[in-house]
Amino acid sequence: MELLDLRKDGIDIQKQIPLSKYTFTKTGGPAEYLAFPKNLDELKKLVQVTREKNIPLTVIGNASNLIIRDSGIAGLVIILTEMKKITVKANTVTAEAGARIIDTAFTAARAGLSGLEFAAGIPGSVGGAIFMNAGAYGGETQNVVQSVNVLTRDGEFKTYSNKEMNFSYRHSLVQDNKAIVVS
Repeated sequence: MELLDLRKDGIDIQKQIPLSKYTFTKTGGPAEYLAFPKNLDELKKLVQVTREKNIPLTVIGNASNLIIRDSGIAGLVIILTEMKKITVKANTVTAEAGARIIDTAFTAARAGLSGLEFAAGIPGSVGGAIFMNAGAYGGETQNVVQSVNVLTRDGEFKTYSNKEMNFSYRHSLVQDNKAIVVS
């Protein structure tokens, strides 16, 4: 199976799309392939094909903290902004990786939950915030995360506890193991 064959499964995948259309800085050359999965199943299919075909894979959130080179990115670029569901159950907010961290903070506030106030001005995605342990105004992502659901590059779904994420200043485990934050 080739990447573009995934279109028949309803996956939004395109070829040679300028990434400048998606970055906040409006910079960046083309993605050889660009996909916007809507759910975990689509994401798993994309990861599986890249692994089977040995295609380079780059995953980004909403590209608010990126400057992409003019020559673009080879292989498949996955933008997770379609995976943006946010739910509240009791005292827990669960947000998919593509959800904006600002929206997640306001959802928590409307539910009477505190802790994410520092994120109300961060323009990135939940996945990006976890990836880099984003923070502002004395708060950091690591202070509010209970667990992180990821998809490994081998296609395995895993859940890591806050402690297992090895958060430190602008760093987390997923920078090292290249797992894809799902929620």
